[in-house]
Amino acid sequence: MIGDISLVRALGMRGLPVAVVTEDRSAKCTRSRYCRTVVTTPGWMTEPDGAIAALIAWAKWQPAPPVLFYQGDHDLLAVSRARERLARCFRFVLPDQELVEDLVDKRRFAALADRRGLPVPDTMTIPEGSNAADVLQRWHRFPCVLKPAIRSNWYELISSHQKALRIETRTELELLLRRFEADIARFLLQECIEGGEENLLSYHAYVRPGGEIVAEFTGRKIRTSPMRYGLSTYVEITDDDEVRRLGRETIEKLGFSGVLKIDCKRDAGNGRLYMLEINPRFNLWHHPATVAGVGIPEAVYWDCVAPDRVKPMRPARKGVRWMVPISDFKASREYRAAGQLSRARWLFELLTVDVNEGFRIGDPFPVLADLAKLLKRLIFRAAPKAGPTT
Repeated sequence: MIGDISLVRALGMRGLPVAVVTEDRSAKCTRSRYCRTVVTTPGWMTEPDGAIAALIAWAKWQPAPPVLFYQGDHDLLAVSRARERLARCFRFVLPDQELVEDLVDKRRFAALADRRGLPVPDTMTIPEGSNAADVLQRWHRFPCVLKPAIRSNWYELISSHQKALRIETRTELELLLRRFEADIARFLLQECIEGGEENLLSYHAYVRPGGEIVAEFTGRKIRTSPMRYGLSTYVEITDDDEVRRLGRETIEKLGFSGVLKIDCKRDAGNGRLYMLEINPRFNLWHHPATVAGVGIPEAVYWDCVAPDRVKPMRPARKGVRWMVPISDFKASREYRAAGQLSRARWLFELLTVDVNEGFRIGDPFPVLADLAKLLKRLIFRAAPKAGPTT
C-alpha cells in the first residue's frame, strides 16, 4: 500500500494484512497496528524508477503476488507507466494507461472533457512560450481560479495549502502571470463556481472491465483547511441521486474501469452541478465509506485474489462522518471568524464523529508517535541556547 493512515485502516479493519510502502520508515502509517511490514523505497515524486525497482525486489521474495494499492498522483503514474513490469509480481486494477494520463494531467483532462461532453466549468490551458500573455488576453471570466496541471511542488510554489488560487480581476491575473512566468505552462484557468467548500460533492466507485459497478457511494465536504480551496478536514458520506447519476454517466462515456473519485461542485447561485476533476486512485474517503459498509479497497483486494466471491455491495449508510481533529481545529478558526461555526458546535461534532482519523482507540500508536514528535520539538524550542564562549 502506497498511501496514508486512512487507506491502511480501510484495509486493516477488514482483516487484510498491510505492507506500507514509504520512503520514511518513521511515517505515521507505519505505526498502525494494521501495518505488518514496511517496504522502504525512494520517493515516488523524485525517483519513480527507483521506487518501482525497490517494490519489485521486495515482491519477488513474497510467497504470492501481493495486491498493490496507490493513493497519490505520483505513485499512480509510476505504477501505471510500469504496469507490465509490475504485473509479473503484483496484482492490481488500473484504467487504460492513456486514460490515466488524461485524468492526472488537468490540461489533458480539459481536452478529454471537451471531447466527451463532460459538464466541466469553462477552462483555458496556458501555452508555453512568449505568447502566453496574448492567449490570456482572450480570457474574460472573472472571478476565476488558477490551478496546477499536475500538483508537483504546487504548495511550495504558492506557499499555501490551497489547491487553487482565486483571481478576482485581470490586474490580479497579470500580476500572477509575471510571478509565475517561468512555470506558467504548468497551470490552467477555470471559471469560478460560486459557493463555499460545503458545496463540493464527490462520487466514488469501483468498476470492473465491461462497466459493472461493484461498489459506489457519494459524499460531501463539510470543512477544509484553508477554508477556500483547502484540504479536507471534515467530510460526510451521503446518498445523492444527482451526483450518483452523473458518476454513472461518466463511467459509461469514458468506458472506465478501476477505482475512481469524481469531484463536483454545485453552483450556489443556479444550483447547477459541475465536474471539477476525476482521480483514478484510492483516497481518504475509503476509510469512512468502509465504516459505512462500502469497502472499495476490500472489494478490489478480493477481486484480485478470489473474484468469484465478490458481489455488488449494498448502498453505503449515509451520515457517516470523518474528521482529522488537529487539522479541523485549525480550520474551525476560519469558520468561527466567518460566523459559520461555534466552539460548542465544533466540540459536539468532535465527540460525535464516526471516524476520528487522529485518534482511534483500537489503533492509538500513530497519534502517540505524532505527539512524541511534537513534544520533542517543544522541548528543543524551550531548551536554552548556548551563548558565546569567552
